[in-house]
Amino acid sequence: MKNKLKNKFVAGWLCLLLAFALLLIPTFLRDKDFSVNFIDVGQGDSILVSFDGHHALIDGGGSPYNVTDVGEYVVLPYLRSLGINHLDYCISTHPDADHIGGLLAVIDQMPVDTLVVFDNYGENQLYDKLLSLAEARGVNVDFAAKGDVFTLAEQVRLNILSPDVGEVFDEDSSNDGSLVTLVSYEDFDVLLTGDLQGENQRELLNWDIDFSEIEVLQMPHHGSKNSYDEDWYNMFSPEAVAISVGKDNSYGHPDAKIIDYWQNRGVTVLRTDEDGALLIKTDGKEGIYRTYRTDEIRGR
Repeated sequence: MKNKLKNKFVAGWLCLLLAFALLLIPTFLRDKDFSVNFIDVGQGDSILVSFDGHHALIDGGGSPYNVTDVGEYVVLPYLRSLGINHLDYCISTHPDADHIGGLLAVIDQMPVDTLVVFDNYGENQLYDKLLSLAEARGVNVDFAAKGDVFTLAEQVRLNILSPDVGEVFDEDSSNDGSLVTLVSYEDFDVLLTGDLQGENQRELLNWDIDFSEIEVLQMPHHGSKNSYDEDWYNMFSPEAVAISVGKDNSYGHPDAKIIDYWQNRGVTVLRTDEDGALLIKTDGKEGIYRTYRTDEIRGR
């Protein structure tokens, strides 16, 4: 009886999450311009990058009760509501259930050209299951690491900044092995950080990149207190920071210090637990930000 009640509760939660998303999808996501969409998957990550009919999905969320539920009942319907029936890339940042789980449903039910993963997570059941499913569905698998670049369209580049080739991460350290992706369209950049934290954040700064020029910074690890690093944040001057996080989650995400830091700097804070899905659009220069619960905000 308890399991049935729990399953009904989870199913109801997922339906509500999807309903809010689908009823309020703005028309500006349906054109050919460049957009980045942080899908509201509760406690987890799922980010859609789109340009002129080409699409890359970075992570797919995942429920603690059934890892594929969010992918099947939120992400896939959301993609289809936008007229997306094919993905150029699926990128798995790392094999935590709230990131990788939904990709299982997506790859199982939607044509995908290429799955991008890092290849040194040791023995991990979800990671191995994703690779096996990709093989069964005829999806090309590209093992990526620092320095690799993927082209979504001629003007859109997905630059992998971390981790290094040859690094090894076990189940306890998989966050440190998150694939970090710098998404660039002309002069507009979005840094997607997965669950990176601690010293691995600092290592990113070894790149010959002017991080102060990045327009949108995703807060690592859902705004966890373990990712709080003012010296690291000071390297950035974003128009907006994005936090993908579940409402009233049990982890204390996002940490209040992180919110206070960015608000004190006058940076727009966008978070899925309060704002719903986060929608970012640009002409390559100016950013336009919208959520399902706020009016349009233009970049400075």
